[in-house]
Amino acid sequence: EDVFREKARLASLGLPHAGDWLFAVPSPGLTLHLRPQEFIMAVKYRLGCPVYMTDGKCPACPKFSDVYGDHAISCGTEGERIARHNHLRDTLYHTSASAALAPTKEGRALLPGTNARPADVFLPHWSNGKDTAWDVTVVNPLQQELVDTAATTAGHALSCAFNWKVSRGGVGAACQREGIVFLPLPVETLGGWHETAVQQIRKLAAALSRQTGEEESVATSHLYQKLSIHLMKGNSALLLNRIPTFPDNHINGSE
Repeated sequence: EDVFREKARLASLGLPHAGDWLFAVPSPGLTLHLRPQEFIMAVKYRLGCPVYMTDGKCPACPKFSDVYGDHAISCGTEGERIARHNHLRDTLYHTSASAALAPTKEGRALLPGTNARPADVFLPHWSNGKDTAWDVTVVNPLQQELVDTAATTAGHALSCAFNWKVSRGGVGAACQREGIVFLPLPVETLGGWHETAVQQIRKLAAALSRQTGEEESVATSHLYQKLSIHLMKGNSALLLNRIPTFPDNHINGSE
C-alpha cells in the first residue's frame, strides 16, 4: 500500500505548477509567506515523510489519523478545509477584479428555481462571450479511494474531481440551459492543477497583464505562486490542527 502511495505522490508532484510555492519570494505584507511550522509541514508532506510522531485518533473527529497526514489533509470536521478553499477562491476573485473583469463571488440567483450557487467566481462574457462559472475544488490524490489509480495515472484525482463536479446534481446541465459555461478548477493537495484550470489561470493572468501593464509571464508566475502559497497554508493548517492523540500509558494501574 505504501508503494502505491509513493508512486501516486511522485506522479502528483510531476503535474503542472505542483511546486510553485517553493519559488515564491516571501512577502509577509502580502501574506505570501509560510511561517516556520507551516513550511516544515508543507515540506514533510511534499517529501512523503511522516508529518506526525505516531498514528492515533484525530482530535477533530473520531476517525483514525495516520502519520503521513492523509486523513488530516482531507478532514472536513472543522473549518480549515473550507478556509483553504475560500483562500483560493478569493485569490481568483480579487485577481479578476484587478483585471477589471467585473467578477461576482458566490453568486446567487444564477439558476432559476434553485438556491444552488454554482460559481465560486462568476465572470460575465468570459468564454467566447458567454458568462462563466468557476468552481474551485481541492482533491487529495493519496486518499484510499484514489491512490491506486493515481499511482499509475498522473492527474487521475483531478479528472475524478472535474467529472464529479460537472455531473453532481445536474449543475453543469443547469448552467448550460442558462447559457452559462460551468468550469470546475480542480487542484491536488500537492499543488498540481487540472489542465482546464491551467488554461483559465493563464487566461486570467493575461487579462491582468493587459490591465496593469505588467509582463504577462511575470503576472502568470506571480498568480500561480500566490495560489500555491495559499494552498500550502491551508494544508498546513489542517495538518497542524490534527496532531493525533493517543491514550496515556498506565503502568500497573498507577496514575
